[in-house]
Amino acid sequence: MESTFQQYILSKVKASEMLLNFVAAIYSSKTSFFLKGSKHNMIHYTGAFLKKTDIKISGSNNIITIAPKVRLINCLLNIRGNNCKIRIDPYCTFKNVELWIEDDGSQIIIDPRTTIEGGHLASTEGKTILIGNDCMFSNHIEIRNGDSHSIFNTESSQRINPAKDVRIGNHVWLGADVKVLKGTVIYDGAIIGTGSIVSGLIDSNCIYAGVPAKKVKEHVSWRRDRK
Repeated sequence: MESTFQQYILSKVKASEMLLNFVAAIYSSKTSFFLKGSKHNMIHYTGAFLKKTDIKISGSNNIITIAPKVRLINCLLNIRGNNCKIRIDPYCTFKNVELWIEDDGSQIIIDPRTTIEGGHLASTEGKTILIGNDCMFSNHIEIRNGDSHSIFNTESSQRINPAKDVRIGNHVWLGADVKVLKGTVIYDGAIIGTGSIVSGLIDSNCIYAGVPAKKVKEHVSWRRDRK
Protein backbone atom coordinates (compact mmCIF):
# COMPACT_ATOMS: atom_id res chain seq x y z
CA MET A 1 0.00 0.00 0.00
CA GLU A 2 1.35 3.43 -0.91
CA SER A 3 2.20 5.84 1.89
CA THR A 4 0.58 9.27 2.18
CA PHE A 5 3.86 10.83 1.06
CA GLN A 6 4.03 8.60 -2.03
CA GLN A 7 0.45 9.50 -2.90
CA TYR A 8 1.32 13.19 -2.51
CA ILE A 9 4.34 12.90 -4.81
CA LEU A 10 2.30 10.96 -7.39
CA SER A 11 -0.40 13.64 -7.36
CA LYS A 12 2.23 16.33 -8.03
CA VAL A 13 3.74 14.28 -10.84
CA LYS A 14 0.37 13.84 -12.49
CA ALA A 15 -0.19 17.60 -12.39
CA SER A 16 2.67 18.22 -14.83
CA GLU A 17 2.63 16.35 -18.13
CA MET A 18 6.34 16.96 -18.75
CA LEU A 19 7.31 15.76 -15.28
CA LEU A 20 4.92 12.82 -15.58
CA ASN A 21 6.53 11.65 -18.83
CA PHE A 22 10.03 12.04 -17.38
CA VAL A 23 9.30 10.10 -14.18
CA ALA A 24 7.35 7.45 -16.10
CA ALA A 25 10.27 6.94 -18.50
CA ILE A 26 12.66 6.35 -15.59
CA TYR A 27 10.17 4.09 -13.82
CA SER A 28 9.65 2.06 -17.02
CA SER A 29 13.31 1.92 -18.07
CA LYS A 30 13.59 -1.82 -17.37
CA THR A 31 10.59 -2.77 -19.48
CA SER A 32 11.56 -5.60 -21.85
CA PHE A 33 10.68 -5.73 -25.55
CA PHE A 34 10.91 -8.88 -27.65
CA LEU A 35 10.16 -8.37 -31.36
CA LYS A 36 10.50 -11.53 -33.46
CA GLY A 37 10.26 -11.26 -37.24
CA SER A 38 8.23 -8.11 -36.74
CA LYS A 39 7.69 -5.15 -39.07
CA HIS A 40 5.78 -1.89 -38.80
CA ASN A 41 4.62 -2.42 -35.23
CA MET A 42 3.81 0.58 -33.02
CA ILE A 43 4.19 0.64 -29.23
CA HIS A 44 3.07 3.78 -27.38
CA TYR A 45 3.54 4.04 -23.62
CA THR A 46 4.65 7.62 -22.91
CA GLY A 47 3.53 8.69 -19.44
CA ALA A 48 2.66 5.13 -18.38
CA PHE A 49 4.30 3.40 -15.41
CA LEU A 50 5.52 -0.11 -16.30
CA LYS A 51 7.29 -2.24 -13.70
CA LYS A 52 8.58 -5.78 -14.37
CA THR A 53 6.50 -5.80 -17.54
CA ASP A 54 7.37 -7.57 -20.82
CA ILE A 55 6.04 -6.73 -24.28
CA LYS A 56 6.41 -9.45 -26.93
CA ILE A 57 5.37 -9.24 -30.58
CA SER A 58 5.71 -11.84 -33.31
CA GLY A 59 4.03 -10.39 -36.39
CA SER A 60 3.54 -7.15 -38.29
CA ASN A 61 1.33 -4.04 -38.30
CA ASN A 62 0.33 -4.44 -34.66
CA ILE A 63 -0.47 -1.54 -32.33
CA ILE A 64 -0.03 -1.45 -28.55
CA THR A 65 -1.24 1.75 -26.88
CA ILE A 66 -0.74 2.18 -23.13
CA ALA A 67 -2.13 5.57 -22.14
CA PRO A 68 -0.56 8.05 -19.71
CA LYS A 69 -1.22 7.36 -16.03
CA VAL A 70 -1.62 3.63 -16.61
CA ARG A 71 0.22 1.40 -14.12
CA LEU A 72 1.32 -2.12 -15.09
CA ILE A 73 3.12 -4.24 -12.50
CA ASN A 74 4.52 -7.68 -13.36
CA CYS A 75 2.49 -7.92 -16.57
CA LEU A 76 2.92 -9.50 -20.00
CA LEU A 77 1.56 -8.13 -23.28
CA ASN A 78 1.98 -10.76 -25.98
CA ILE A 79 0.93 -10.63 -29.64
CA ARG A 80 1.34 -13.47 -32.14
CA GLY A 81 -0.24 -12.33 -35.37
CA ASN A 82 -0.71 -9.40 -37.72
CA ASN A 83 -2.93 -6.30 -37.57
CA CYS A 84 -3.74 -6.85 -33.89
CA LYS A 85 -4.39 -4.23 -31.24
CA ILE A 86 -4.02 -3.80 -27.48
CA ARG A 87 -5.31 -0.54 -26.00
CA ILE A 88 -5.25 0.34 -22.29
CA ASP A 89 -6.85 3.69 -21.44
CA PRO A 90 -5.80 6.17 -18.70
CA TYR A 91 -5.84 5.43 -14.97
CA CYS A 92 -5.98 1.65 -15.39
CA THR A 93 -3.92 -0.40 -12.90
CA PHE A 94 -3.02 -4.04 -13.59
CA LYS A 95 -0.98 -6.41 -11.44
CA ASN A 96 0.12 -9.90 -12.53
CA VAL A 97 -1.93 -9.74 -15.73
CA GLU A 98 -1.31 -11.41 -19.10
CA LEU A 99 -2.87 -9.88 -22.21
CA TRP A 100 -2.44 -12.62 -24.81
CA ILE A 101 -3.34 -12.22 -28.48
CA GLU A 102 -3.08 -14.81 -31.27
CA ASP A 103 -4.25 -14.81 -34.91
CA ASP A 104 -4.64 -11.86 -37.26
CA GLY A 105 -6.92 -8.98 -36.35
CA SER A 106 -7.53 -9.91 -32.71
CA GLN A 107 -8.00 -7.11 -30.17
CA ILE A 108 -8.10 -6.35 -26.44
CA ILE A 109 -9.56 -2.92 -25.62
CA ILE A 110 -9.80 -1.68 -22.02
CA ASP A 111 -11.48 1.61 -21.09
CA PRO A 112 -10.28 4.06 -18.38
CA ARG A 113 -10.04 3.43 -14.62
CA THR A 114 -10.34 -0.34 -14.78
CA THR A 115 -8.29 -2.34 -12.28
CA ILE A 116 -7.23 -5.99 -12.45
CA GLU A 117 -5.44 -7.74 -9.57
CA GLY A 118 -4.34 -10.74 -11.63
CA GLY A 119 -5.41 -12.88 -14.54
CA HIS A 120 -5.17 -14.01 -18.16
CA LEU A 121 -7.06 -12.34 -21.02
CA ALA A 122 -6.80 -14.18 -24.35
CA SER A 123 -8.15 -12.95 -27.69
CA THR A 124 -7.96 -15.17 -30.79
CA GLU A 125 -9.34 -15.71 -34.30
CA GLY A 126 -9.69 -12.01 -35.12
CA LYS A 127 -12.21 -11.39 -32.35
CA THR A 128 -12.30 -8.75 -29.60
CA ILE A 129 -12.33 -8.55 -25.83
CA LEU A 130 -13.84 -5.19 -24.85
CA ILE A 131 -13.84 -4.05 -21.20
CA GLY A 132 -15.62 -0.88 -20.11
CA ASN A 133 -14.88 2.01 -17.78
CA ASP A 134 -14.24 1.68 -14.02
CA CYS A 135 -14.40 -2.10 -13.82
CA MET A 136 -12.90 -3.90 -10.82
CA PHE A 137 -11.52 -7.40 -11.37
CA SER A 138 -10.02 -9.45 -8.54
CA ASN A 139 -7.24 -12.04 -8.95
CA HIS A 140 -7.04 -15.22 -11.06
CA ILE A 141 -9.49 -13.79 -13.60
CA GLU A 142 -9.69 -15.61 -16.93
CA ILE A 143 -11.37 -14.10 -20.00
CA ARG A 144 -11.31 -15.91 -23.35
CA ASN A 145 -13.13 -15.27 -26.60
CA GLY A 146 -12.18 -18.65 -28.08
CA ASP A 147 -11.60 -22.27 -27.14
CA SER A 148 -7.99 -22.42 -28.41
CA HIS A 149 -8.68 -25.72 -30.21
CA SER A 150 -11.13 -26.88 -32.87
CA ILE A 151 -14.23 -29.03 -32.41
CA PHE A 152 -15.72 -30.60 -35.56
CA ASN A 153 -19.00 -32.23 -36.47
CA THR A 154 -18.08 -35.84 -37.29
CA GLU A 155 -20.63 -36.10 -40.10
CA SER A 156 -20.00 -32.82 -41.95
CA SER A 157 -16.40 -32.20 -40.80
CA GLN A 158 -17.40 -28.58 -40.24
CA ARG A 159 -16.01 -26.73 -37.28
CA ILE A 160 -18.65 -25.90 -34.66
CA ASN A 161 -16.77 -23.78 -32.09
CA PRO A 162 -15.65 -20.50 -33.67
CA ALA A 163 -14.46 -17.68 -31.43
CA LYS A 164 -16.91 -14.94 -30.41
CA ASP A 165 -16.42 -11.42 -29.04
CA VAL A 166 -16.55 -10.82 -25.28
CA ARG A 167 -18.04 -7.50 -24.17
CA ILE A 168 -17.97 -6.31 -20.56
CA GLY A 169 -19.76 -3.05 -19.76
CA ASN A 170 -18.93 -0.21 -17.39
CA HIS A 171 -18.54 -0.56 -13.62
CA VAL A 172 -18.54 -4.37 -13.58
CA TRP A 173 -17.09 -6.27 -10.61
CA LEU A 174 -15.60 -9.74 -11.11
CA GLY A 175 -14.77 -11.67 -7.94
CA ALA A 176 -11.70 -13.88 -7.57
CA ASP A 177 -11.30 -16.93 -9.85
CA VAL A 178 -14.06 -15.88 -12.25
CA LYS A 179 -13.93 -17.30 -15.79
CA VAL A 180 -15.64 -15.45 -18.64
CA LEU A 181 -16.21 -17.54 -21.77
CA LYS A 182 -16.55 -16.62 -25.44
CA GLY A 183 -19.66 -14.77 -26.57
CA THR A 184 -20.38 -13.40 -23.10
CA VAL A 185 -21.96 -9.95 -22.77
CA ILE A 186 -21.95 -8.45 -19.26
CA TYR A 187 -24.01 -5.28 -18.94
CA ASP A 188 -23.18 -2.24 -16.79
CA GLY A 189 -23.00 -2.55 -13.02
CA ALA A 190 -23.13 -6.34 -12.83
CA ILE A 191 -21.39 -8.28 -10.04
CA ILE A 192 -20.02 -11.79 -10.62
CA GLY A 193 -19.43 -13.92 -7.52
CA THR A 194 -16.16 -15.67 -6.67
CA GLY A 195 -15.39 -18.81 -8.65
CA SER A 196 -18.20 -18.36 -11.17
CA ILE A 197 -18.08 -19.46 -14.81
CA VAL A 198 -19.89 -16.93 -17.00
CA SER A 199 -21.40 -17.27 -20.47
CA GLY A 200 -24.30 -15.71 -22.36
CA LEU A 201 -26.01 -12.43 -21.43
CA ILE A 202 -25.59 -10.97 -17.94
CA ASP A 203 -28.14 -8.32 -16.93
CA SER A 204 -27.10 -4.92 -15.61
CA ASN A 205 -27.07 -4.20 -11.86
CA CYS A 206 -27.55 -7.84 -10.93
CA ILE A 207 -25.46 -10.38 -9.01
CA TYR A 208 -24.62 -13.67 -10.73
CA ALA A 209 -22.88 -16.61 -9.09
CA GLY A 210 -22.23 -20.31 -9.58
CA VAL A 211 -21.11 -22.82 -12.21
CA PRO A 212 -22.60 -21.90 -14.59
CA ALA A 213 -23.36 -18.43 -13.22
CA LYS A 214 -27.04 -17.75 -12.47
CA LYS A 215 -28.79 -14.57 -11.37
CA VAL A 216 -29.13 -14.46 -7.58
CA LYS A 217 -30.05 -10.81 -6.90
CA GLU A 218 -31.41 -7.81 -8.81
CA HIS A 219 -31.36 -4.00 -8.44
CA VAL A 220 -27.89 -3.73 -6.90
CA SER A 221 -24.88 -1.48 -7.33
CA TRP A 222 -21.41 -1.35 -5.76
CA ARG A 223 -18.57 0.97 -4.74
CA ARG A 224 -14.86 0.38 -4.20
CA ASP A 225 -14.86 1.58 -0.58
CA ARG A 226 -16.37 -0.45 2.26
CA LYS A 227 -18.31 2.34 3.95
